[in-house]
Amino acid sequence: MKIIDFHTHVGDIFHENRSITFKTNYKKGDYVDPFIPFEESGYNMPFFPESPEALQQLIDAGQYRVWECTMENFGRDMTENNIAYACLLPVLPNTSFEEYLAVSKLDNRFIPFTCANFDLDIPEMEQKLLSDIKKGAKALKVHPILQNISLENPKVEAAVDLFGKADLPIIFHVGIGQYYGPDTNYPQNPEFGDPQYFYDFAPRFKNYDLIAAHCCGWPEDFAKNTKGLDNVYTDTTFCNADLIKKGVELLGEDRVLFGTDYPFGNFKYSIQEVKTALADNPQAMEKVFYHNAAKLLKLKD
Repeated sequence: MKIIDFHTHVGDIFHENRSITFKTNYKKGDYVDPFIPFEESGYNMPFFPESPEALQQLIDAGQYRVWECTMENFGRDMTENNIAYACLLPVLPNTSFEEYLAVSKLDNRFIPFTCANFDLDIPEMEQKLLSDIKKGAKALKVHPILQNISLENPKVEAAVDLFGKADLPIIFHVGIGQYYGPDTNYPQNPEFGDPQYFYDFAPRFKNYDLIAAHCCGWPEDFAKNTKGLDNVYTDTTFCNADLIKKGVELLGEDRVLFGTDYPFGNFKYSIQEVKTALADNPQAMEKVFYHNAAKLLKLKD
């Protein structure tokens, strides 16, 4: 069974901005990693802990994981878990389309997306995105928190409109999250990840393919707030089997995509949860693992 992971990153997407994508011989460091028990539980534990100390451990582990997320390590994990393709989602200013395009040239299992430079004026931003499309960008990534921009900003609308008119999908980070501890002062606004921003935004773009990442984690609320929007999808990042099954039931088997948010999610456990959730529906399983993404990406094979 072929698998496309629609939601991954390589290199350091955070503001420490270490250039590690093409480094070699990077090994996992010796640090407390709360992601491991979360993965091993089948994503059945709460993701964000309540205590400040535990939350800081999670934030630190996320940073360490991206520092270890080289192309070499990523490719090895793909091979071990039979991932056919991985969609790479850059987050400016720290990882770029050019970086991810280079990765895709070295290994054609990687599919490069791009990310708008919201520091530019709209005409300049649009020209850069058009150039990215000509060079092979297959979709647009919008991360309101890490890019520190609201979906209400006209620049977001302009970028989305450009990709929609090009018949290319747009994937949004959705969900309030904290990426940095109190000892850092990097630009971010966790509230920009509030799902309500996406719920208000999506109805204005009914003819474009919009993917709301992470929203299979709250399938009832997502289905209710996107009712009638058949152009809206979500992914399975950090979801246990019950959530995946419920998401497919409420949204339909054509609107759920397999995703891990690698390196924060684990291929092995994420695959197992989809298999458990859809064991009695092999057609839906194939769609979630491969065909839904392949259709959005217009893959020929």
